[in-house]
Amino acid sequence: MDGKMPVGFPGYSAAPREQKSQLIAGTCSTFLPGLGQVYNGEAAKGFALFIMTLVGLVIFLIPGLIVWFYALYNAYSTAGKMNTGEIPFRETRMLHMILFIVFAIAVVAIALVIVYVMVISPLMSQFGSLDMGNIGNIGNMGNMGNMGNTGNSADINRLINNMGNMSNTGNSNDINQLINNLGNI
Repeated sequence: MDGKMPVGFPGYSAAPREQKSQLIAGTCSTFLPGLGQVYNGEAAKGFALFIMTLVGLVIFLIPGLIVWFYALYNAYSTAGKMNTGEIPFRETRMLHMILFIVFAIAVVAIALVIVYVMVISPLMSQFGSLDMGNIGNIGNMGNMGNMGNTGNSADINRLINNMGNMSNTGNSNDINQLINNLGNI
């Protein structure tokens, strides 16, 4: 007796017992914590581990990773225990797996929106607009003589030359003119 096939009556063959793939269970929990438990027929445990992993990742990274690795280990070992008969075999319900994946995608999408609204948006408002659409106006120097509004490299070269042609006296008028012209960029 190898423990994998139940003993049948003499002359009758016993139906082979279903097996769980430890590789599939572990892989499912690797990509989505708790999905391996749902594969093993433990949907409630899978949902709980998914939520605990998210909470752990949000609060601190390390607790979330610890729960994630536990989910991976638990899915793998539970599938093995079901195969040896140590714990009762539970059927994989495809509907539960699909619902779990949809739930996980929805929760992650909501979490990303919350992070954007509470963290990224306020940070962006602190730094101002990062609009790169006006980058062509860099050559618009206003007081710099005959420079056009084209924003080409010739305008930038003229700015550098005008800075070099300033009197070497350190006159405050020259410095003020330079500051004003840079402010008009």
